[in-house]
Amino acid sequence: MNDNMDLEKLFRPKSMAVIGISRKNNLSPGRIILLKNEFEMNVDVYGIHPEGGNVEGVGLYKSLSDLPVTPDILVIAVGPDDTIGYIRECAEYKIPASIIIGGGFAEIGGEGKKRQALLKKIAIDNEIAVLGPNCIGVYSPPLLDTIFLPTERITRPPKGSVALISQSGGVLIDQFFVKFKERGVGVSTAVSIGNRAVVDETMLLEYFSKVDPDTRNIAFYLEGFQEGKAREFLNLAKVSEDTVITYFGGITKQGKIATESHTASLGGNLKVLSGALKQYYILQPHSERELLTMLKVFDVLSYKKNPFGKNTITFGEVAILSVSGGHGVLCSDMLQDYGLNAVWFTEEEKEEMYEILNPVARKIASFNNPIDLTGSVLDKDIENMIRYLSDIERIECILLLLLPYPPNISFQIGRRISNVISNKNKPIITFIPYVEKYQMIIESLELSNIPVFHSIKEVVQAASALKDRTRFINLKKKNYFWETENTK
Repeated sequence: MNDNMDLEKLFRPKSMAVIGISRKNNLSPGRIILLKNEFEMNVDVYGIHPEGGNVEGVGLYKSLSDLPVTPDILVIAVGPDDTIGYIRECAEYKIPASIIIGGGFAEIGGEGKKRQALLKKIAIDNEIAVLGPNCIGVYSPPLLDTIFLPTERITRPPKGSVALISQSGGVLIDQFFVKFKERGVGVSTAVSIGNRAVVDETMLLEYFSKVDPDTRNIAFYLEGFQEGKAREFLNLAKVSEDTVITYFGGITKQGKIATESHTASLGGNLKVLSGALKQYYILQPHSERELLTMLKVFDVLSYKKNPFGKNTITFGEVAILSVSGGHGVLCSDMLQDYGLNAVWFTEEEKEEMYEILNPVARKIASFNNPIDLTGSVLDKDIENMIRYLSDIERIECILLLLLPYPPNISFQIGRRISNVISNKNKPIITFIPYVEKYQMIIESLELSNIPVFHSIKEVVQAASALKDRTRFINLKKKNYFWETENTK
């Protein structure tokens, strides 16, 4: 990272100016950005229009020289040639950061590549932290939001521990924002990097790892590393105290063709890439859903009131507790593929579990692993079983498959489970169908920082992710016990 570039001004500005505001078209990107930040965010924002005037009661300035302050950041939403002129003005007025919304640069080839090279030279020569071009910019709640879509058209995720960096603005606001909101995953900052003319994924990894106090997990959607920057990225990730996760698009032959026309990107060989990421302690989910699962469990367990103590899973020894035999079988079938094992129970332990169940359920329940409590289960049975399993030291995590269909499971079960876990510090990951009528149960658990997922596979993936994170954290600390075969 250019040590003299102030990335803090991109994400934590006190003031911002917006270029490219239409007084006639109320859906122009510049106008939306100006009004959104004026009325919804905390940054001091100034709009610029060559003729002055106002939009919706917000006064406009005729030029940068008329502003009462030098802004920390300039958002540019005009054509590519005019963009170059405004970057020169950033240099002239010593504005330290800029977000370029518009395209017409390297992604179109030819003249666009030359234009981007000039943009990059001006920015680097004058130490301007430029994000983009061809991007939607930054969502940094509660300070600023440069997404040029009306608020009613997009879904904003809650505040949390995840710095989310995406090469694609569309993927950011559709695939990630919507699903983060659905799952309750919180972002510290979300960044669309577009063409990465100046600020790229490596600079952002360094900033969020070393500077930003709100970030504990750093997630990237990339279509390839910036050329010549892969090694630096890997080295930064290896020493980062945060959890670093990357998800790649554009790895296949057809994907590479698409990404070259999308953001002028450079893809890589998947096998080589995967090996390098693992070697440098970077988590690499195999699907978008697995990425979301990882981020949810890491966000829930990041510097909130931690219900699980150190929340480590070392060997992957789990107990499956279900109210449905079929769900338990499906769960156990997945364990091996994710490096997890179902613990064996002794005959004595099975007898003790038998004794703590209600007289009807105990006669038909199964006390192997998975444990099937059956539809005759009561709230108290689930509490007692969680309490019992929590005291078995060799169990590292309980996978609770809670289908609230049986009539004797009450809507208070979430609170009752939370009360048990708060005294036991045993990791527990829960499956409950994301059905509106069960929201009260889900909310009770998640208010106590117990992660809830809406598929069995996600529960298994979450436990596996905690195991992988435990290993990487310890390898970063040079605790090489984690290199042995049984923990790989």
